[in-house]
Amino acid sequence: MKKLFVLITIIACFAVTAYPQEKQDSLKTNKPKATYQIGNVKVTVWENLRHGRYGEYTEKTYEVEKIYKKGEEWKSTNSFDLTELLQLRAVLDKAISEEAVKVKEGKEEK
Repeated sequence: MKKLFVLITIIACFAVTAYPQEKQDSLKTNKPKATYQIGNVKVTVWENLRHGRYGEYTEKTYEVEKIYKKGEEWKSTNSFDLTELLQLRAVLDKAISEEAVKVKEGKEEK
């Protein structure tokens, strides 16, 4: 049984090292394009490459959340009180205006 475990471990190691580098790069998680925060309210901008009828294009999506610490652990929720809603409105205005300026001025990286 011990020999079988060692054999499987060795085969797995060879399989991982033989995996093409470009495949490994494509498996990495996507990083956000930008993050805007006011108080505990955060807006994260994600950029996704889409394939459409006339070729590839970039689409932005916006994720909103409230972050808070419970004990030693950071958590997030999509539930807001009135003060947090005001913060959310402000941070959304900031995110939208800055992202729109980037597009208008041609500052988007390709």
